[in-house]
Amino acid sequence: MPTNDIQLTAGIRNNLLLLQVTSEKIDRTQQRLATGNKINSAIDGAVAFFAAKGLNRRADDLSQLKDSIGQSISTIKAADTGVTAIEQMLDQAQGLITSAYGSLGKDQASVSLRKSLSEQFNNLLRQIDKLAGDAAYQGKNLLLGSGLRLDATSSSKSATNAITGVSNTRVTNVVSADNYVVDITGDGAISADASDIANAERDRGIQNLTIGGFASKTLGNFDPVVIKYSGGKGKDKVFTVTEGGVSVTKTFTLKQWADAKATGRLLNFDHQFASGTHINFNIDFDTIDDVPDTAGVGTSVIEKNVNISVATTNLNGVGQRIERSALNQSGQQKLANGENAWAFDSGTPRMTIDERTILQASAYTATVGTSYGRAASAIVGTPTIPTGLTSTGIANDFTYSLTASATAADFNFVTGTFASYTATLAGPNGGVTTTVSASGSYTFSAAADAGQNVTLNLQTAGFQGIVRAAASTVSEANATEQALGAALPGSGVALTGLSGLAHNLAHTLTFNVSTTGSASTFTLSDGYGGTATVTGTLGSQVLNFTVKGGVNNGATLQLTLTSGNLVANAESTLKYNAIGDFTAPDQALFDVRAANTGQTSTLNTVQVTDGNDSNNLTVQLNETNTSQVTVVSQNVQTDGQGLAVDFAQNQWRDRADIDFAAKSVEAAKLRLRAAASSLSNNLDIITTRLNYTNEFINVLAEGANKLVQADQNEEGANLLQLQTRQQLGTISLSLANQAQQAILRLF
Repeated sequence: MPTNDIQLTAGIRNNLLLLQVTSEKIDRTQQRLATGNKINSAIDGAVAFFAAKGLNRRADDLSQLKDSIGQSISTIKAADTGVTAIEQMLDQAQGLITSAYGSLGKDQASVSLRKSLSEQFNNLLRQIDKLAGDAAYQGKNLLLGSGLRLDATSSSKSATNAITGVSNTRVTNVVSADNYVVDITGDGAISADASDIANAERDRGIQNLTIGGFASKTLGNFDPVVIKYSGGKGKDKVFTVTEGGVSVTKTFTLKQWADAKATGRLLNFDHQFASGTHINFNIDFDTIDDVPDTAGVGTSVIEKNVNISVATTNLNGVGQRIERSALNQSGQQKLANGENAWAFDSGTPRMTIDERTILQASAYTATVGTSYGRAASAIVGTPTIPTGLTSTGIANDFTYSLTASATAADFNFVTGTFASYTATLAGPNGGVTTTVSASGSYTFSAAADAGQNVTLNLQTAGFQGIVRAAASTVSEANATEQALGAALPGSGVALTGLSGLAHNLAHTLTFNVSTTGSASTFTLSDGYGGTATVTGTLGSQVLNFTVKGGVNNGATLQLTLTSGNLVANAESTLKYNAIGDFTAPDQALFDVRAANTGQTSTLNTVQVTDGNDSNNLTVQLNETNTSQVTVVSQNVQTDGQGLAVDFAQNQWRDRADIDFAAKSVEAAKLRLRAAASSLSNNLDIITTRLNYTNEFINVLAEGANKLVQADQNEEGANLLQLQTRQQLGTISLSLANQAQQAILRLF
């Protein structure tokens, strides 16, 4: 329908238009009151609308960015929490080091305690690495650093592990790439700590203690020798000698001591362990009993030294060489069975040493050991094999034994030695014999390996094996009489029977003769506590004696008087030199060790993992990504690229190893503090920026509101005004309509 079909008067139309405008304004004012905005669309004000929308959009972008910044702060806090926990673990590690310093003794308890502390220290370091690995937050770990890692190459580790007696090779705490040459030297000659030897002799009362030999190439060890004694005064003496897990016990009885003491001898402990260790010492009951009372029980530990060393030299540095030797004393870089470490500035090579077989990898020239055994004093100095020591004349390891035989008639009762004896040297080429008639150099032809000659300096005084009676004054040969006194003025007396005298013992048999009337009394003294008395006549006769007591108990002697030349009522002394059977003393032995070329290898460390920034945290600080902060990840692992605190070296056997751990922990704490400072500084920056962003969002929102928000009071007043106008317009329209209604009254 057309809008002008109904004709309205001008007054009505004006009032209608006024009401329409007023109603429109009322609707707009009500919308502003309802929304709180005076501009709700571009129609309301394009410039202000789009300006406010831009401000709100920026505020929204910053609000989303604020969440990201908050997560970044949480990531840094996660790392900082990890750093705090790691610092506590380093404090615990420092406590273990302090405990180790408090137990630096050489005794087994202290060594075991330090080993336990070192294992706890290593466990703490492993836990530090695990903790650092667990500090990730939403895929970012600020405690793992760039991931750069250096390690020994597999091929060089395999080559080093191929050395006999070496295994589990690795390099820890690698700071920079380096090459380490591993070499092994030493012939395995065994010795002992002189101080421990002196202490054992003093504390146990033993004498002439010696420990020597060559370490076995398959059974050698670095274990100390432990001598345990039990017995007490007036009792049998029991000695137990232990090396590693092997023990040997020998009991020495009062009877044995009485016999030895009577003949002027000492008892002897002599043993050769399968490891190659030889121990020998003399036993004097009187000296042992003079040791301050320890309830008859005592133990001495003697540190054993072995001529074998493993050394590493770093080629990329200044050629520094670090050697661990089994000749060193405990606490002074002593080579040990198990893991050993060599600490350089560039890293720490570590390898497990097998004490039983490491000697097979050693480089050394052919050598001859000093003599040992009860007859060792017969060999003066060191045996020599002239050509074998400088060439390949000695191809194998052998133990040579020297034995002697002699006849009683060759014994000189004045010097206490044999005038000569026959010495036989047994070696790989069988036995070779020579006659020793005076002290000097004797060559045993073709007695050595590959037909080489062996030369020994032998002395007749050292290998006689005879103890001479101290009371002897007889200068004649064996079984020759010396008669003194009036009872025997002439000859006709002979020692015609002799049986059962102690072996290897020179005697002066003394017969005291006393005659009374026609009777005679012969009293025998053998010089070693044995006696016998026989009564006879003054005429020809055969007198038989049986010794009672002493070392010759039960021995029989026979005197034959061929003429009645005894003088009545007189006394005489009759002396004879006599010697028991010569059964030869124990052997004198010495070892010959063939040359060995040795084994070596080079342990190489290289970079095995490239560094990257995957663990770095980049924090966006504005909506256009033109402002940002990069939090660089910190490596707080224990390796050389991180805290550089290395695992315990050598089970903390040496003070130097504990010192190294102490210094590394101190340095690690400084590095950790630096890492914590870096994280804390970034945390402060990002936290400040978060607070700024939060406040700036409020500024943007406030600015946007200022552009579009309505004044509620003003709009309320406008609504009241418009409502009043609307009412007035309605009244005006009603009045205009009344003029039309007046026409109806005409009808």
